Amino acid sequence: MKILRLYTRLPPLPGGMENHIAQLTREQIELGHNVSIYFNQGSCVTSNDVQVTKLPLYKIKPQFIGLLIFHFLVLIRLFVNRDKFDIVHIHGDWSSLVFSQLIKMLVRADKTVITIHDQISDQFLQQKFLALGLHFVDVIFTTGFEAASQLGKITPKKVIIQPSGVNEIFFLDFNRNFENKIFTVVTVANLLPKKNIELILKIAKTLKEFRFVLIGDGSHRKVIENIIQRDGVNNVELVGFKSAEIVRKYYYESDCYLLTSLSEGTPTSMLEAMACGLPIISSNAGGVKAILGKRNCVADLRNKQQFIDCLSKFSVDIKLRRDVSVENRIQSEKYTWKSVALNISRHLFN
Repeated sequence: MKILRLYTRLPPLPGGMENHIAQLTREQIELGHNVSIYFNQGSCVTSNDVQVTKLPLYKIKPQFIGLLIFHFLVLIRLFVNRDKFDIVHIHGDWSSLVFSQLIKMLVRADKTVITIHDQISDQFLQQKFLALGLHFVDVIFTTGFEAASQLGKITPKKVIIQPSGVNEIFFLDFNRNFENKIFTVVTVANLLPKKNIELILKIAKTLKEFRFVLIGDGSHRKVIENIIQRDGVNNVELVGFKSAEIVRKYYYESDCYLLTSLSEGTPTSMLEAMACGLPIISSNAGGVKAILGKRNCVADLRNKQQFIDCLSKFSVDIKLRRDVSVENRIQSEKYTWKSVALNISRHLFN
């Protein structure tokens, strides 16, 4: 099967969505499919990929304008190239679907597919535009449970929940020390407002005997640094963006994973932490409670004390941490990239 995949950004640009697209493409090629990505910024994943323009369209505000320009340029390139594809797989939101029917007709595809990686906007017009665009889509994926619930209210079509996969490096064996002298809490996230890192700083200010490590970078970093300096939060380390190998090392040197996001699909870093045997304390962003079960902690974003109580419980109960570590490693095995790619491909070609 020939798959045309459309999204503006690819690695080495950071982001879970970018990684999802690259890894899914590699796995589908391993399964014997021919995949081409039309993109804007980043590096080619395959020799078939096409960079439609070098202008950084994703920097245009509001964001949907850049996406509309990108898909219009895709349309032009496809018209020139005259290639045929069996599947058009779009990653994005309503603005990514504006030209989807024209693209499908131009490449003579059998199906148009969309994967939505975040929660759905609550703005009335955006929901209406999305509902209209989904009318022309044959298969709908979402990476999060909450987004699937939201989509169920605006389209009668079936929505398939498929979180991103986890890099195989996080499944490699590594000895974990359950008796560290200092209880270490790790968070891996792009430093953006929706990640709600300010809540982590408030928690850290209360739990001064704990060590907090923030892995990642982004536009909100300076704001976070200013708060740390202003409030004297000395037990938080901002270590920046790190490779998968180094992130894995941090997971195994830590005692717990903390997520305070306002919105998510299903956060891949949480699944990585589970694969490394870390207990999880999280908001219910993206509906992660459906994955975490009862032994991890899902706390109310409006209640800082709930997060503190969960952290305190895990810090004193080593047996609980050992038990949850085993359970989380088993649960995470559902999200290997091979399993994810097989499931997505099965729905694409049925």
